[in-house]
Amino acid sequence: MKNEKKKNKAPAQEVYYAPAAPVNRKKLILRLLTVGAVVLALFLGFAIFFRVENVVVSGTEKYTPWAVCEASGIQKGESLLAFGKAQAAGRITQKLRYVKSVRIGITLPNTVNIYVQELEVVYSVQDAQGAWWLMAADGRLVDKTTQEEAAKHTQLKGFTLDRPKAGEQAQAVEPEQNGEEEALVSGKDCLEAALSVLYQLENNEILGDVAEVDVSSVTAIQLWYGNDYQVLLGDQGRMDEKIAMMRSVIQRHREEGGYQSGILDITLTTEPDGVAYTPF
Repeated sequence: MKNEKKKNKAPAQEVYYAPAAPVNRKKLILRLLTVGAVVLALFLGFAIFFRVENVVVSGTEKYTPWAVCEASGIQKGESLLAFGKAQAAGRITQKLRYVKSVRIGITLPNTVNIYVQELEVVYSVQDAQGAWWLMAADGRLVDKTTQEEAAKHTQLKGFTLDRPKAGEQAQAVEPEQNGEEEALVSGKDCLEAALSVLYQLENNEILGDVAEVDVSSVTAIQLWYGNDYQVLLGDQGRMDEKIAMMRSVIQRHREEGGYQSGILDITLTTEPDGVAYTPF
């Protein structure tokens, strides 16, 4: 029986391996050329038919839409595909110094949308000659100003500007070093400490309420919140927590009612996890 089953079993199918058909280079090149021609036609069609006819500007208060369009350099009739959005945005921030950031979008068939974010607040600082300058929280110098105008803004103390120029990043004057004396804190360190405080003030939506930030000592930073609170911040460590604590305490004082003023010690040394308050 076993032998009969073996005889009746179908033989295994033979497998044949055929070599791959050779690539027809002429057909391949023809296909690539066809695809390239289609892409080129689409590109040229877009460039020819989709051109700038309208520029819509939003988010501006200090500048008119016309001023923003003029600063962008975008021309009517320019190809929507050809003009550089990044370059146009850069021209706006360079020429209009109260502009914080710019986004540019396109709406087919013919509209460019410019979204502008202006500086909500600027800060004042002196240069080495005693002149006052306005500066953004990121260290970009906005413009030279008068002493009267500087008094209306949060003033930065503890460093002076070195050869300032509107539209450029602030540089601090470096103190003269004497080899026989202890090394002084650099002007760059003081500037960076000030910028770290400004960043946290804006991050906590404290805009324009601080009268002065003093970074004369980067290990004993302090500020004045209006004329009511002298705030001791210590060094730059945990600055985000310190500014948040300051805001919380001042807000609680206001909710409790009545006039309160004094010293807020947020060095986290007197009170390791909180704020020490001493009324004036």
